[in-house]
Amino acid sequence: MADTLAALRSLMASHSPPLNALIVPSEDYHQSEYVSARDKRRDFVSGFTGSAGIALISMNEALLWTDGRYFLQAAQQLSEQWKLMRMGEDPALDIWMADNLPKDAAIGVDPWCISVDTAQKWECTFAKKQQKLVPTARNLVDEVWKNQPPAETNPLIVHPLEFAGRSVADKLKDLRAKLVQEKARAMIITALDEVAWLYNVRGTDVSYSPVVHAFAIVTLNTAFLYVDKRKLSSEANSYMKENGIFVREYGDVSSDTVLLASDQLTPSSADKTPAGLNTETNCGKGTGNGEIQTAEFVNDLIWVDTGACCFALYLKLNADKVLLKQSPLALAKALKNPVEMKGLKNAHIRDGAAVVQYLAWLDRQMQEIYGASGYFAEAESMSKNKLQDLKRLTEVSASDKLEEFRASKEHFRGLSFPTISSVGSNGAIIHYSPEAETCAELDPDQIYLCDSGAQYLDGTTDITRTVHFGKPTPHEKTCYTAVLKGHISLGNARFPNGTNGYALDVLARTPLWKYGLDYRHGTGHGIGSYLNVHEGPHQISFRPSAQNVPLQVSMTVTDEPGYYEDGKFGIRLENVLIVKEGNTKFNFGDKGYLTFEHITWAPYQRKLIDVSILVPEEIQWLNDYHSKCSEILAPYLNQSEMEWLKNATAPIAA
Repeated sequence: MADTLAALRSLMASHSPPLNALIVPSEDYHQSEYVSARDKRRDFVSGFTGSAGIALISMNEALLWTDGRYFLQAAQQLSEQWKLMRMGEDPALDIWMADNLPKDAAIGVDPWCISVDTAQKWECTFAKKQQKLVPTARNLVDEVWKNQPPAETNPLIVHPLEFAGRSVADKLKDLRAKLVQEKARAMIITALDEVAWLYNVRGTDVSYSPVVHAFAIVTLNTAFLYVDKRKLSSEANSYMKENGIFVREYGDVSSDTVLLASDQLTPSSADKTPAGLNTETNCGKGTGNGEIQTAEFVNDLIWVDTGACCFALYLKLNADKVLLKQSPLALAKALKNPVEMKGLKNAHIRDGAAVVQYLAWLDRQMQEIYGASGYFAEAESMSKNKLQDLKRLTEVSASDKLEEFRASKEHFRGLSFPTISSVGSNGAIIHYSPEAETCAELDPDQIYLCDSGAQYLDGTTDITRTVHFGKPTPHEKTCYTAVLKGHISLGNARFPNGTNGYALDVLARTPLWKYGLDYRHGTGHGIGSYLNVHEGPHQISFRPSAQNVPLQVSMTVTDEPGYYEDGKFGIRLENVLIVKEGNTKFNFGDKGYLTFEHITWAPYQRKLIDVSILVPEEIQWLNDYHSKCSEILAPYLNQSEMEWLKNATAPIAA
């Protein structure tokens, strides 16, 4: 690590102009949350492996900013050469730089790895101190990373219409209508999940996210895909031609953006006109592929999503001809069509069955290996001395078994994020990621938190359950029940159209606040349809950004309050919800009211619940949910698993 910092500082000193500091973001060229091995530059320089964070290297300091999910993890992973900066508590990155770096300082960053809005925000802050953001011509981390993994060359996969639910032509038609509405002549699409959704393609370039490294440019009458052409089979090439999509090399997006800026971007003469693409004048009418003739419109802007588009591409455009606005694809993708909705529900049923199989298996193992009282009985383990001839259970070996159960299910394609399998104090690390060499052994006398999910062709899943296989303390029960009450309160909410997740976040926290408890993360995020497990543009959170987009019918959102006691335990409960019509008795203001439908199915552990602090309505909801859970999952379980689930979902007496 010291050698890496020294090598970077040497490059900073020899750079023209010399750099006083270098910013190393977590993101790739597409501002992705999860990135490929080659793009884990911040991990490489700092040693911190969390999904969110940003590193700053000056000539005499190295600092890393991350959010509340990762405070404990970062503190453990950072060496003494690094200082942890806690977002929300310590000064923000740009403020710190303005206050601590010299006047006229040159601050370097790879412009491909930061978004337009981040770069512009920093530039405004730096200008007050005559400091300057310097886009580097090459990535300095890549220069010193001797064993940097190669770029992925995995095949692009066409996502069948039976799972996508909408054709490329329909999606392009809607997008072009938005362009006309905003007086734009083109849009540059950089978010990997938006490219995948728009063109109905998937890939395996990024672990846990079924996306392919690609850009897209859509104009009023043409559509381009920028991707390593080696990734396209003959079938994929035929698919692109059939859908009127011109395929260019991944790196061509840079020069093509320059051409786009001067309105000179046209399909290369080397490319054949894709089948089905109508190039004849159509007198103002659209073509079969959603083209819009430009004669009747004055469209001169290029649409760029400020939060997703990299600064490097923006710099190639004429600033006064750019529409800086959130991509319309974010909301379109979030509003699930009927096929996607059905797929998500089916995927969550199969996934719930896998989780139940896992919990039943884990219950038996904890009793056999550790003498635990188990999932149902409430007593301390009989013996801490495990039988020598039985293989011990670790956080990793247990989560591997969960993956095995999921892999047996139809349409399984992998996990949707690294499983957070955490026992005892590790559960207090909100986004803990166990490693086989260093992870903890399971302990029947400590809380076990498991946050996991999978990718299926028909949907993406994300579920958290917290269990105890011994005798939980009264305090642990109180904390679990407070989290459960918040989980139920949010999941049962009814609210008027136009309500955002910022307004609803308090519902999940109020039962915790009653005891002086809280948590440092948001309460809910959207879920992709065989896409990213974290999907916007909506969210349920205390963060102001949750005010940007109201919840709408056919959106998905998670319901995941928690509580974390440093050094002791973590508790989180998570279901995926669908937003639907509320069917209220009255309709004040003619707004229309909304509510949620749970599509996640797995039991809540009764012995962790302090029934005395539940109200009758909460008990009734639990009993109803458990009854449905047992009924829905039964066809996927064998007799012993069904017996276990029947016991786990037995009614709670009021």
